[in-house]
Amino acid sequence: MRNRVHVLVCLVTAALAAWAGDVRGQDAGRTGATVLQLPAGARAAALSGAYSAAASDADVLFYNPAGAAALGAAASASYLRHVLDISATTAAGAVRLGPLTLGAATALLDAGEVRVVEPDPEYGGERGRETGERASASESATRLAAALPLRGGRVRLGAAAGYVSSDIAGASRAAAVFDLGAQLVFERLTLGAALRNLGGALAGDGLEDAELPTEARAGLRVEASRAASLGAAVSADVVSQAGGTWLAVGLEAGLLPDAGRIGAVGRIGWDGGAGGGGLGGLRLGAGLSHGEIAVDYAYQDLDLFGPVHRIGIRWRRAGH
Repeated sequence: MRNRVHVLVCLVTAALAAWAGDVRGQDAGRTGATVLQLPAGARAAALSGAYSAAASDADVLFYNPAGAAALGAAASASYLRHVLDISATTAAGAVRLGPLTLGAATALLDAGEVRVVEPDPEYGGERGRETGERASASESATRLAAALPLRGGRVRLGAAAGYVSSDIAGASRAAAVFDLGAQLVFERLTLGAALRNLGGALAGDGLEDAELPTEARAGLRVEASRAASLGAAVSADVVSQAGGTWLAVGLEAGLLPDAGRIGAVGRIGWDGGAGGGGLGGLRLGAGLSHGEIAVDYAYQDLDLFGPVHRIGIRWRRAGH
Protein backbone atom coordinates (compact mmCIF):
# COMPACT_ATOMS: atom_id res chain seq x y z
CA MET A 1 0.00 0.00 0.00
CA ARG A 2 2.80 2.44 0.82
CA ASN A 3 4.31 1.90 -2.67
CA ARG A 4 0.93 2.55 -4.25
CA VAL A 5 0.36 5.66 -2.18
CA HIS A 6 3.85 6.94 -3.02
CA VAL A 7 3.30 6.46 -6.76
CA LEU A 8 0.00 8.32 -6.69
CA VAL A 9 1.33 11.12 -4.52
CA CYS A 10 4.20 11.69 -6.98
CA LEU A 11 1.89 11.77 -10.00
CA VAL A 12 -0.65 14.07 -8.41
CA THR A 13 2.02 16.40 -7.03
CA ALA A 14 3.70 16.67 -10.44
CA ALA A 15 0.42 17.45 -12.17
CA LEU A 16 -0.63 20.07 -9.67
CA ALA A 17 2.81 21.66 -9.60
CA ALA A 18 2.25 22.37 -13.28
CA TRP A 19 -0.53 24.72 -12.25
CA ALA A 20 1.79 27.67 -12.37
CA GLY A 21 1.98 29.63 -9.16
CA ASP A 22 -0.58 27.65 -7.17
CA VAL A 23 1.97 25.50 -5.37
CA ARG A 24 5.05 27.65 -5.85
CA GLY A 25 7.41 27.60 -2.92
CA GLN A 26 5.48 24.83 -1.20
CA ASP A 27 7.40 21.85 0.17
CA ALA A 28 5.43 18.96 -1.33
CA GLY A 29 6.63 16.63 1.38
CA ARG A 30 5.49 18.84 4.23
CA THR A 31 2.69 21.11 2.99
CA GLY A 32 -0.63 19.55 2.11
CA ALA A 33 -4.19 20.44 1.18
CA THR A 34 -3.63 21.51 -2.42
CA VAL A 35 -7.37 22.21 -2.56
CA LEU A 36 -6.73 25.21 -0.29
CA GLN A 37 -4.11 26.63 -2.65
CA LEU A 38 -6.06 26.59 -5.91
CA PRO A 39 -8.06 29.63 -7.10
CA ALA A 40 -11.80 29.44 -6.42
CA GLY A 41 -14.44 30.97 -8.68
CA ALA A 42 -14.12 31.86 -12.36
CA ARG A 43 -14.20 35.64 -11.88
CA ALA A 44 -11.66 35.52 -9.05
CA ALA A 45 -9.41 33.18 -11.05
CA ALA A 46 -9.39 35.58 -14.03
CA LEU A 47 -8.32 38.34 -11.63
CA SER A 48 -5.42 36.12 -10.43
CA GLY A 49 -7.08 35.61 -7.05
CA ALA A 50 -6.70 39.27 -6.07
CA TYR A 51 -9.92 39.10 -4.06
CA SER A 52 -9.16 40.15 -0.49
CA ALA A 53 -10.99 43.47 -1.06
CA ALA A 54 -13.88 41.99 -3.07
CA ALA A 55 -17.45 42.20 -1.78
CA SER A 56 -19.72 41.59 -4.76
CA ASP A 57 -20.30 37.81 -4.77
CA ALA A 58 -20.22 34.67 -2.64
CA ASP A 59 -16.77 33.61 -3.92
CA VAL A 60 -15.21 36.15 -1.54
CA LEU A 61 -15.77 33.52 1.19
CA PHE A 62 -12.77 31.64 -0.23
CA TYR A 63 -10.48 34.68 0.05
CA ASN A 64 -11.71 36.97 2.82
CA PRO A 65 -14.82 36.17 4.90
CA ALA A 66 -15.22 39.87 5.77
CA GLY A 67 -16.42 40.60 2.22
CA ALA A 68 -19.62 38.65 2.88
CA ALA A 69 -20.78 41.48 5.16
CA ALA A 70 -21.77 43.43 2.02
CA LEU A 71 -24.00 40.63 0.72
CA GLY A 72 -27.71 40.27 1.31
CA ALA A 73 -28.15 36.97 -0.51
CA ALA A 74 -25.74 35.44 -3.01
CA ALA A 75 -24.59 32.13 -4.46
CA SER A 76 -21.90 30.95 -6.88
CA ALA A 77 -20.45 27.83 -8.48
CA SER A 78 -17.54 27.07 -10.79
CA TYR A 79 -15.96 24.13 -12.58
CA LEU A 80 -12.44 23.64 -13.89
CA ARG A 81 -11.17 20.82 -16.09
CA HIS A 82 -7.46 20.63 -15.39
CA VAL A 83 -4.64 18.57 -16.95
CA LEU A 84 -4.30 14.79 -16.50
CA ASP A 85 -8.01 14.31 -15.74
CA ILE A 86 -7.80 16.58 -12.70
CA SER A 87 -10.87 18.71 -12.03
CA ALA A 88 -11.90 21.26 -9.42
CA THR A 89 -15.39 22.34 -8.39
CA THR A 90 -16.36 25.16 -6.03
CA ALA A 91 -19.66 26.39 -4.60
CA ALA A 92 -20.54 29.12 -2.13
CA GLY A 93 -23.58 30.86 -0.71
CA ALA A 94 -24.39 33.65 1.75
CA VAL A 95 -27.50 35.15 3.32
CA ARG A 96 -28.03 38.05 5.71
CA LEU A 97 -29.81 37.30 8.97
CA GLY A 98 -30.25 40.48 10.97
CA PRO A 99 -26.91 42.27 11.30
CA LEU A 100 -24.91 39.14 10.41
CA THR A 101 -24.25 37.56 7.04
CA LEU A 102 -23.82 33.80 7.27
CA GLY A 103 -22.13 31.85 4.51
CA ALA A 104 -20.83 28.46 3.45
CA ALA A 105 -18.22 27.55 0.84
CA THR A 106 -16.91 24.23 -0.38
CA ALA A 107 -14.21 23.16 -2.83
CA LEU A 108 -13.56 19.70 -4.25
CA LEU A 109 -10.39 18.61 -6.04
CA ASP A 110 -10.64 15.34 -7.98
CA ALA A 111 -7.21 14.15 -9.11
CA GLY A 112 -8.56 11.25 -11.13
CA GLU A 113 -7.25 7.69 -11.23
CA VAL A 114 -3.99 5.95 -12.13
CA ARG A 115 -3.11 2.31 -12.73
CA VAL A 116 -1.35 0.79 -9.75
CA VAL A 117 2.18 -0.33 -10.60
CA GLU A 118 4.40 -2.25 -8.16
CA PRO A 119 8.02 -3.48 -8.39
CA ASP A 120 8.33 -6.72 -10.36
CA PRO A 121 10.37 -9.27 -8.32
CA GLU A 122 11.29 -11.18 -11.50
CA TYR A 123 13.48 -8.22 -12.49
CA GLY A 124 14.82 -7.45 -9.05
CA GLY A 125 12.35 -4.61 -8.60
CA GLU A 126 13.98 -2.59 -11.40
CA ARG A 127 10.85 -2.85 -13.52
CA GLY A 128 7.24 -2.35 -12.65
CA ARG A 129 4.18 -4.47 -13.29
CA GLU A 130 0.55 -3.48 -13.26
CA THR A 131 -1.60 -5.05 -10.57
CA GLY A 132 -4.87 -4.52 -12.41
CA GLU A 133 -6.03 -2.17 -9.68
CA ARG A 134 -6.61 1.55 -9.91
CA ALA A 135 -5.97 4.21 -7.29
CA SER A 136 -7.58 7.63 -6.97
CA ALA A 137 -7.01 10.85 -5.08
CA SER A 138 -9.29 13.66 -3.95
CA GLU A 139 -9.37 16.55 -1.52
CA SER A 140 -12.20 18.67 -0.18
CA ALA A 141 -12.53 21.75 2.02
CA THR A 142 -15.70 23.20 3.52
CA ARG A 143 -16.04 26.44 5.48
CA LEU A 144 -18.83 28.08 7.47
CA ALA A 145 -18.45 31.84 7.80
CA ALA A 146 -19.98 34.84 9.57
CA ALA A 147 -19.45 38.50 8.69
CA LEU A 148 -20.52 41.71 10.41
CA PRO A 149 -20.63 45.30 9.08
CA LEU A 150 -19.70 48.11 11.50
CA ARG A 151 -19.76 51.90 11.34
CA GLY A 152 -22.47 52.02 8.72
CA GLY A 153 -20.78 49.37 6.61
CA ARG A 154 -17.45 51.18 6.36
CA VAL A 155 -15.80 48.44 8.41
CA ARG A 156 -16.41 44.74 7.76
CA LEU A 157 -15.20 41.87 9.93
CA GLY A 158 -15.45 38.16 9.18
CA ALA A 159 -14.37 34.73 10.37
CA ALA A 160 -14.70 31.22 9.03
CA ALA A 161 -14.15 27.72 10.39
CA GLY A 162 -14.06 24.54 8.39
CA TYR A 163 -12.72 21.10 7.68
CA VAL A 164 -10.29 19.91 5.03
CA SER A 165 -9.78 16.27 4.12
CA SER A 166 -7.51 14.36 1.74
CA ASP A 167 -7.89 10.82 0.42
CA ILE A 168 -5.00 9.33 -1.56
CA ALA A 169 -5.30 5.70 -2.63
CA GLY A 170 -7.57 5.00 0.34
CA ALA A 171 -5.31 6.69 2.88
CA SER A 172 -7.09 9.62 4.54
CA ARG A 173 -5.92 12.71 6.39
CA ALA A 174 -7.92 15.63 7.78
CA ALA A 175 -7.60 18.88 9.72
CA ALA A 176 -9.64 21.83 10.97
CA VAL A 177 -9.08 25.14 9.16
CA PHE A 178 -9.82 28.74 10.18
CA ASP A 179 -9.88 32.13 8.38
CA LEU A 180 -10.03 35.70 9.69
CA GLY A 181 -10.57 38.87 7.66
CA ALA A 182 -11.33 42.57 7.66
CA GLN A 183 -12.19 45.24 5.09
CA LEU A 184 -12.21 49.02 5.21
CA VAL A 185 -14.53 50.76 2.73
CA PHE A 186 -14.21 54.22 1.16
CA GLU A 187 -16.17 55.75 -1.72
CA ARG A 188 -14.33 54.04 -4.56
CA LEU A 189 -11.62 52.23 -2.65
CA THR A 190 -11.80 49.10 -0.53
CA LEU A 191 -8.90 47.76 1.53
CA GLY A 192 -8.84 44.14 2.65
CA ALA A 193 -6.69 41.81 4.73
CA ALA A 194 -7.08 38.15 5.63
CA LEU A 195 -5.35 35.28 7.40
CA ARG A 196 -6.27 32.02 5.67
CA ASN A 197 -5.83 28.33 6.32
CA LEU A 198 -4.94 28.67 9.96
CA GLY A 199 -4.85 25.38 11.85
CA GLY A 200 -2.71 22.38 12.53
CA ALA A 201 -1.69 19.74 10.05
CA LEU A 202 -3.33 17.10 7.91
CA ALA A 203 -2.96 13.87 9.88
CA GLY A 204 -4.26 10.32 9.81
CA ASP A 205 -3.92 6.77 8.43
CA GLY A 206 -0.23 6.47 9.24
CA LEU A 207 0.90 8.99 6.60
CA GLU A 208 3.36 11.76 7.39
CA ASP A 209 1.62 14.87 8.71
CA ALA A 210 1.39 17.76 6.24
CA GLU A 211 1.17 21.37 7.40
CA LEU A 212 -1.67 23.49 6.09
CA PRO A 213 -0.69 26.22 3.56
CA THR A 214 -1.21 29.13 5.97
CA GLU A 215 -1.43 32.41 4.10
CA ALA A 216 -1.62 36.13 4.81
CA ARG A 217 -2.94 38.48 2.16
CA ALA A 218 -3.63 42.20 2.02
CA GLY A 219 -4.98 44.14 -0.91
CA LEU A 220 -7.17 46.80 -2.43
CA ARG A 221 -9.82 47.32 -5.05
CA VAL A 222 -10.20 50.64 -6.84
CA GLU A 223 -13.23 51.40 -8.98
CA ALA A 224 -13.03 54.03 -11.71
CA SER A 225 -15.98 56.38 -12.18
CA ARG A 226 -18.60 55.23 -14.65
CA ALA A 227 -19.41 56.94 -17.90
CA ALA A 228 -22.49 55.77 -19.83
CA SER A 229 -22.37 52.47 -17.88
CA LEU A 230 -18.72 51.93 -18.84
CA GLY A 231 -16.19 51.52 -16.10
CA ALA A 232 -13.16 49.65 -14.79
CA ALA A 233 -11.82 48.29 -11.53
CA VAL A 234 -8.31 47.29 -10.46
CA SER A 235 -7.62 44.82 -7.67
CA ALA A 236 -4.28 43.83 -6.18
CA ASP A 237 -3.22 41.49 -3.37
CA VAL A 238 0.11 40.95 -1.67
CA VAL A 239 0.19 37.26 -0.78
CA SER A 240 2.59 35.73 1.72
CA GLN A 241 3.08 32.02 2.36
CA ALA A 242 5.92 29.98 3.80
CA GLY A 243 7.47 29.75 0.33
CA GLY A 244 7.63 33.51 -0.29
CA THR A 245 5.71 36.71 -0.96
CA TRP A 246 4.32 37.92 -4.27
CA LEU A 247 1.85 40.29 -5.92
CA ALA A 248 -1.35 39.29 -7.69
CA VAL A 249 -3.07 41.93 -9.85
CA GLY A 250 -6.34 41.94 -11.79
CA LEU A 251 -8.23 44.37 -14.04
CA GLU A 252 -11.80 44.20 -15.31
CA ALA A 253 -13.36 46.74 -17.65
CA GLY A 254 -16.33 47.10 -19.93
CA LEU A 255 -20.07 47.52 -19.71
CA LEU A 256 -20.68 47.21 -15.99
CA PRO A 257 -23.83 45.41 -14.86
CA ASP A 258 -26.77 47.35 -13.51
CA ALA A 259 -30.20 46.33 -12.25
CA GLY A 260 -32.20 44.82 -15.11
CA ARG A 261 -29.49 45.61 -17.68
CA ILE A 262 -26.92 43.59 -19.55
CA GLY A 263 -23.27 43.76 -18.49
CA ALA A 264 -20.21 42.58 -20.42
CA VAL A 265 -16.66 42.86 -19.09
CA GLY A 266 -13.21 41.62 -20.01
CA ARG A 267 -10.64 40.62 -17.40
CA ILE A 268 -6.90 40.17 -17.22
CA GLY A 269 -4.77 39.15 -14.27
CA TRP A 270 -1.17 38.42 -13.39
CA ASP A 271 -0.09 36.14 -10.58
CA GLY A 272 3.43 37.04 -9.52
CA GLY A 273 3.69 33.74 -7.67
CA ALA A 274 3.48 31.75 -10.90
CA GLY A 275 6.49 29.64 -11.73
CA GLY A 276 7.79 28.01 -14.85
CA GLY A 277 7.98 31.13 -17.03
CA GLY A 278 6.01 31.63 -20.21
CA LEU A 279 2.36 32.52 -19.76
CA GLY A 280 1.90 30.57 -16.54
CA GLY A 281 1.13 33.68 -14.53
CA LEU A 282 -1.19 35.33 -17.08
CA ARG A 283 -4.95 34.93 -16.56
CA LEU A 284 -7.61 36.04 -19.03
CA GLY A 285 -11.36 36.05 -18.69
CA ALA A 286 -14.73 37.57 -19.43
CA GLY A 287 -18.14 37.91 -17.86
CA LEU A 288 -21.72 38.38 -19.08
CA SER A 289 -24.54 39.36 -16.78
CA HIS A 290 -28.19 40.27 -16.82
CA GLY A 291 -29.94 41.42 -13.72
CA GLU A 292 -29.10 39.07 -10.83
CA ILE A 293 -27.23 36.42 -12.86
CA ALA A 294 -23.65 36.49 -14.17
CA VAL A 295 -21.70 33.88 -16.13
CA ASP A 296 -17.89 34.00 -16.03
CA TYR A 297 -15.00 32.40 -17.89
CA ALA A 298 -11.29 32.20 -17.01
CA TYR A 299 -8.34 31.00 -19.11
CA GLN A 300 -4.78 30.12 -18.18
CA ASP A 301 -1.94 28.72 -20.32
CA LEU A 302 0.20 26.14 -18.51
CA ASP A 303 2.96 26.17 -21.12
CA LEU A 304 3.85 22.53 -21.94
CA PHE A 305 0.66 21.26 -20.30
CA GLY A 306 -1.51 23.47 -22.48
CA PRO A 307 -4.45 25.71 -21.56
CA VAL A 308 -7.01 25.16 -18.83
CA HIS A 309 -10.48 26.65 -18.70
CA ARG A 310 -12.84 27.50 -15.85
CA ILE A 311 -16.49 28.47 -16.10
CA GLY A 312 -18.66 29.82 -13.31
CA ILE A 313 -22.05 31.25 -12.50
CA ARG A 314 -22.93 33.82 -9.84
CA TRP A 315 -26.20 35.09 -8.43
CA ARG A 316 -26.81 38.05 -6.16
CA ARG A 317 -30.18 39.35 -5.09
CA ALA A 318 -30.89 42.71 -6.68
CA GLY A 319 -30.79 45.66 -4.34
CA HIS A 320 -27.81 44.40 -2.28
